Amino acid sequence: ASPPLLATTSFVCWAGLRPVRPTAAMSMTDADKRKEPTPDTQAAAPAKAEPEAKRLKAAAGAPDPAVIRKQVEYYLSDENLRTDKFFSEKIAGDAEGWLEMSLILSCNKMKAMRANKENVVAALAGSKLELKDGGVFVRRPANTSLPKLEAKPQQFKKNNHHAHDGGVVAMFRNIPAEQSWVQIKEKLQAMLPPKVNLWFVSEVSDKSQCNVACPPFEGDVAFFEGAEVEVGSTKLKCEICYGDVLQQTLKVLPKHIRDKRERESRKRQKERNRPIVLGSQKFVNVGALRGKVKEIMNSRSDGETLKPEGTDFKLIKALLDFHPKGPEKSAGTIGIKVAKSAQGDSRCFFLIKECGAEEDVSMKKCIDAVELNPPYVKVEKKGKEDEEGAVAKAAEPKEGGAKPAAEEAKPAAEAAKPAAEEAKPAAEAAKPAAEE
Repeated sequence: ASPPLLATTSFVCWAGLRPVRPTAAMSMTDADKRKEPTPDTQAAAPAKAEPEAKRLKAAAGAPDPAVIRKQVEYYLSDENLRTDKFFSEKIAGDAEGWLEMSLILSCNKMKAMRANKENVVAALAGSKLELKDGGVFVRRPANTSLPKLEAKPQQFKKNNHHAHDGGVVAMFRNIPAEQSWVQIKEKLQAMLPPKVNLWFVSEVSDKSQCNVACPPFEGDVAFFEGAEVEVGSTKLKCEICYGDVLQQTLKVLPKHIRDKRERESRKRQKERNRPIVLGSQKFVNVGALRGKVKEIMNSRSDGETLKPEGTDFKLIKALLDFHPKGPEKSAGTIGIKVAKSAQGDSRCFFLIKECGAEEDVSMKKCIDAVELNPPYVKVEKKGKEDEEGAVAKAAEPKEGGAKPAAEEAKPAAEAAKPAAEEAKPAAEAAKPAAEE
């Protein structure tokens, strides 16, 4: 039989073990172990501090209503709907012109701002845009008619800026069945600048397409972007090939044409790697400019403004002239600062306006425009007169330097003259002796 338990305050185990004083955990009964924590205990638990921290963080990172309003108004503006086929078709598909708010919220920029329907409804409180069903639908003011849908301009990646340095590769689509590549070549060749001859024109494919390759010339990309040929009674618009379409087209070009294109591309790249100047600052190339802009941004803290008299401010101001909306962006600008972008976790430059408003600006768009049309440092060529003057100046003797060889030879000739005169009497004295 087991020995009786001792008092709860202290007991001695058998087998010669030391006395052990029971702890609070030892004295807890099974009923206490199974007992659920009381509401008071839960309230006192430190775990509740985490939701509070999350709530504060969410409040601090709440999207800016002004930014939300600007973005939603842009989605429904003529500027966007002129090329936004998806939204245009959705709005046109509703008799009253309503667009589901869920489609707005599914856009990447709205996701980046973490905006929800309530945020949008609050942001559009003073907007002309109309809401229905508590913000489930949104539409243009008074169901304004939609602008005519146009082809969206191609957005080029960085590596596409110089995709046609070695010569433009383009395509014509929807060629009438009765027309051949010969007519396209004749029409296009007649439009090209003098001394520029097409490298290659393909046969018209089963898809009614024809590819062309042309040697590089000044303004070639702009020329082909607006080129339009008329064959028969049909006008065909030229399309420059990019991305996968370009790679597939290059595969059908003859090898000697591809080799030519590679050589011309390397030549253009070498010519392009020249110093550029923006404002009063020079850079060895566009890559150095890009690095300088990044350095300016990284060296500033969020909210820090650039000094108007500083070179950094002047450089960013000069870059604004290359922005696609440069004059519009620069109007009324009195300051520039670095801050966190409202579109995500990245940082960007903000233009401070006279009225106190702030507008973000993309330096990437500015630098991309610089890369397409670099402001190279101009090298002044010397005229003929300047070259002749430089040659004459180089021929002049320097002070303390060597004298011309003709002047050095002159004293030597004068020194030799007395010796010749001394030898003359001796020869005359020897003459009588010879006669005797």
